[in-house]
Amino acid sequence: MGWQDRSYYRDSSRGASNPLMWLLTGSVPLFTAFGIRVRMHASLLILLLLTILTAQMQGGMGMRNALTFDFLLFGIILLHEFGHCFAARSVGGDAKEILMWPLGGLAFADAPNRAWPQLVTTAGGPLVNVLICLVTAVGLVIANRGDTAVSWNPLSSSFHLPDGQVAYFLWFIFIISWGNLLFNLLPIFPMDGGRLLQEVLWFRLGYYRSMIIALTVGIVGAALMTVWGLVNFGSWYGGVLLFLGVSCLWTCYATRAAMRAEGPWAFQDEDGIDYSASLFKPDPETHKHKKLSRRVIRRVKKREEQERAEQEQVDRILAKVSAHGMHSLTWWEKRTLHKATDHQRKRDTEVRAEMKSKGF
Repeated sequence: MGWQDRSYYRDSSRGASNPLMWLLTGSVPLFTAFGIRVRMHASLLILLLLTILTAQMQGGMGMRNALTFDFLLFGIILLHEFGHCFAARSVGGDAKEILMWPLGGLAFADAPNRAWPQLVTTAGGPLVNVLICLVTAVGLVIANRGDTAVSWNPLSSSFHLPDGQVAYFLWFIFIISWGNLLFNLLPIFPMDGGRLLQEVLWFRLGYYRSMIIALTVGIVGAALMTVWGLVNFGSWYGGVLLFLGVSCLWTCYATRAAMRAEGPWAFQDEDGIDYSASLFKPDPETHKHKKLSRRVIRRVKKREEQERAEQEQVDRILAKVSAHGMHSLTWWEKRTLHKATDHQRKRDTEVRAEMKSKGF
């Protein structure tokens, strides 16, 4: 049974007993589409409420604009996340769940754990924003007869809204998608920019070192975002940047601490293809068999060590769930459980296939 199918996975009552923890890690289930469950992170719900509550305040965007902003932001983020999911499927992976976060990038897409498939999966979300911006920019040029009325600074407090309903909505779609794209490309984990940085470094440095570097950069970037939010707290976006900066700072710090505690041995690259055979000339058959046997033995030992380490991690996490509930887990701990479930399913499939081939 997968960890997401256990009874404590749906322990909403436990999460409700700690409202502060729910604000940091909680979510609201919405619907299922294309075989993908969609949930909304608490931070997105808070952001939508903040825009409405501050709409009539000095520096606010007005109630009509706030409602339009909330509706379109929800839709654009949803399309952004589906971009990640379909990109993962295009490289042989799968996607089962979307967690809608204010700036996108938290689709639980299970792409092959190699640098290129992960890079394609991450890039799928921003690519959706690029396409939306191109289409709406062309629409604005046509609707306004050459004047796009677009401010390239999404944090500007002096927007010039175009006349006409069509141009009004096209302008909002463009500015939200453009702002979503720019913020997502900031090198702050877990936003897409932080993931892209990690995945580019992954080609040369390996998974563990690239993650540590990306998380360290993310801590610095999130701290700067938090300070910028504090300095501009009186503006319409100050509170949003402050909230997002704190969320990213906590995610980077907690993930980095967990990885350093486990060490590089616990994060070996998986699903890699062994090209080493093409680097050597053919040897005599007996010598080749000896090399293959030693290689197989090393692989078996390495796999056993990885499975043992993974099981120890899962046991610790499940003990934490039993003591404090599912809401107490960090993003990294939930990801570990998800990966362990997939690994166990693959092992069970291999065992059944082997038994069937032997006539059992």
